[in-house]
Amino acid sequence: MSEAASIDDWTEKYRPSNMAEMEGNEAQLRRIRQWLDRWASGKPPDKRGIILSGPPGVGKTTLARAVANERGWTIIELNASEARNAAAIRRTATRGSQHMSLASFGEGAVADSRTIVLLDEVDHLSGGFAKISDERIERTISPEKEESAILKGDSGGKAELLHLLKVTEQPVLMTCNDPMRLWGRGRAWRRNRDRVLRHAENIQFKRVGKLHMRRIAHRVLDGENLSMDPEALEALLEGNPGDLRALIRDLQAAASVAGENIDIGVVRSLAQVSERDSQIDVFRALRDIYRSGSGKEASRLLMNSDKDPDQMIAWFAWNNQSVFESKALSRISGAMRLADRALATKYTNRAYRSWYWGSTLPAQAAVSQPLKDPGSDLYLAFPNFLRRGGEAWRTSRVIEALAEESGASRAAVREDLWPNLLAVHDPNLGGDPSDFSLAMRLGLSGEDHLALHGIPKSRREAKKILDAFHEELEHREESKTTDFAPVSSQAANTDQAEPSTDSSSDESTDDEESGSTQFSLESF
Repeated sequence: MSEAASIDDWTEKYRPSNMAEMEGNEAQLRRIRQWLDRWASGKPPDKRGIILSGPPGVGKTTLARAVANERGWTIIELNASEARNAAAIRRTATRGSQHMSLASFGEGAVADSRTIVLLDEVDHLSGGFAKISDERIERTISPEKEESAILKGDSGGKAELLHLLKVTEQPVLMTCNDPMRLWGRGRAWRRNRDRVLRHAENIQFKRVGKLHMRRIAHRVLDGENLSMDPEALEALLEGNPGDLRALIRDLQAAASVAGENIDIGVVRSLAQVSERDSQIDVFRALRDIYRSGSGKEASRLLMNSDKDPDQMIAWFAWNNQSVFESKALSRISGAMRLADRALATKYTNRAYRSWYWGSTLPAQAAVSQPLKDPGSDLYLAFPNFLRRGGEAWRTSRVIEALAEESGASRAAVREDLWPNLLAVHDPNLGGDPSDFSLAMRLGLSGEDHLALHGIPKSRREAKKILDAFHEELEHREESKTTDFAPVSSQAANTDQAEPSTDSSSDESTDDEESGSTQFSLESF
């Protein structure tokens, strides 16, 4: 039996050994090959690192190993299961990146040999970009280190990663599922992103299509001397979102049950007992939904995305502004409003069908209108109002006040109400610090109003806003005492008015203003 045949895990057995064997992402592979050729020519590129970002199972780690094998280069690998603090990265990766490849000294050495530094799953590096002192790093690396000097966890790992990219003399490849997790979700995420991307290029890998999955399936089947009915293969591909690793595992599982020929019955039986994480990242889901032109396809994509309906409606609300003209936005605003009402229903009753409408309506709205510029790539962005607002000076007092007023827990207010309030008060979305109506209706103070707008009390404009807020508050209090006087005359005028015969207006009033929180399809 050959060495390859003795491998129990088919994902390892059929892992590509060179770039030519990799399927899909042709444009991305071409850019990486050009980058590697620069290193091989002895004229390293300006950006010494590449971030291979994308969902699991698309071949990011495989690519790094295939490159090393194909070119005869040494590889230094640091994965997520190992310690990856500043000392660990400096000892293993940074120092290794400063020297010539070990392969240059061996028998049959390659003239242009390099050492590839592979840092797997860098988005799982915890902590920020705060730098650890060189003295402490060296004390941790030193054999006679003191216990108190030892760096634990991922302390300083991101800062050392940035240092590695600045000083490396060897190519650095980093795999990453979620770049936002690497930048951090705090206020400094843009600065962190720009600091890293000054020294590394971010190349986005995508899920592969059925054509590429079919090729890989036939390659595996031929390698195992197996046959598979065409309808069985199509059923297997239909249930796979483009995860190559999952595809090969499915084939191995089916072969273990079926024997020499895999039929549709085996595939269906495996589908009934297996559950796969087939979620699609939110950026890809949005892009595919906007371009699908099909309500059915849009709903399917949304249900398979990695965000729940509460989150997706925020993503739609933010990105609709960049992909649609203002007239199209006005046409779909009713659907977005109804979706928001539907989602709110789940807090007052058990009608979780409202979740279906809360997710389906934004998706249908997104395919009902023509795109602003259908010929160009869509510019999609993380909603700013979901990033901002976590500062303690903004959240603590306001969340406490809202929780007390609503009777909800602080956690519920922070998770469900706070992001929506930030969106309403966001200046990019029309938020006006001089409009106090919502804050006063919620019973918030002037300081709370400033917090919602992200305006510290120390700013010069804050005093003017607070003075205006208190003046408006006093005016409203005075109005309450005078509003009782004309009530009788108002009632008389109302009695003399002719009753409305517009039944649709009555239904709207009952539904919108009765105070009922029950969501019903009559709203449509």
